[in-house]
Amino acid sequence: MSRTNRLQELLGRLRHHDGPLGGQELAEALGVPLRTLYQDIAVLRAVGVEIVSEPGQGYVLPPDVPLPPPALRAPGVEPSAELVFYTNPLSRGGIVHWMLEELGISYRREVLDYGAPMKAPDYLSINPMGKVPAIRHGDVVVTEAAAICAYLADAFPEAGLAPAPDRRGAYYRWLFFAAGPLETTLSLSSLLGVHPSPAQEMQLGCGNSEAVVETLAGAVRDRRFIAGDAFSAADVYVGSHIGWGMAFGTLPRRPEFEAYWAGLEARPAQRRAAAFVDEARQYAAGS
Repeated sequence: MSRTNRLQELLGRLRHHDGPLGGQELAEALGVPLRTLYQDIAVLRAVGVEIVSEPGQGYVLPPDVPLPPPALRAPGVEPSAELVFYTNPLSRGGIVHWMLEELGISYRREVLDYGAPMKAPDYLSINPMGKVPAIRHGDVVVTEAAAICAYLADAFPEAGLAPAPDRRGAYYRWLFFAAGPLETTLSLSSLLGVHPSPAQEMQLGCGNSEAVVETLAGAVRDRRFIAGDAFSAADVYVGSHIGWGMAFGTLPRRPEFEAYWAGLEARPAQRRAAAFVDEARQYAAGS
């Protein structure tokens, strides 16, 4: 792992850990000697990242610490470019909203009603499908919630929401498992009431619906995070599907799902995004 990637992972672990992290624990997680960890922390402090050392307990990254300077960011990305988030609170936009809140960055929200506003020429130039969510980051346009989450994690690496590139196997696997087989099988069985025959299952990317649910349960069983020992964009995407699935009855309330979602539901960023949805539902119910 390069030093740049290691510094980003170090920041991510500190930012998303509750309380101090011991030096030995951090060094082992990063796969480096303790001496190298001390050198990395010194590098970060030298460029203005004030990592706090609590005697006898470990290291802490206070929540109000400024983001790292551009030298630590991914090349070719201009994080200061305007970021516009197109959404509707009663849509999959809630996934991206949670992701944006986890990043702690500035963005402009454009709320579109269903129907004519989403099919207007101005928005169709952003997403020809006429659907939300979508983002525009400077000149870059990204649609599809899973793709947006992956893009944002890479565009803002200082937030630590993606593992280092050489540790992304599980991250990519489960992020796109939820975007592909999981969403397809839930749409077919729970929303449309379609139950493919064994022959049809062989032709579908999602395969057998029971196998999909069982596979997902195994992926989160006894795990706090789905792609390693740190929170990531994959948890935002998979967690959203599990939380919504249990709430609306498209997924069973299995102990594995409940335990995993309980560890994510109370995150401040998730609660801020959920409050936006709750407000929209209350408005819709009262209108």
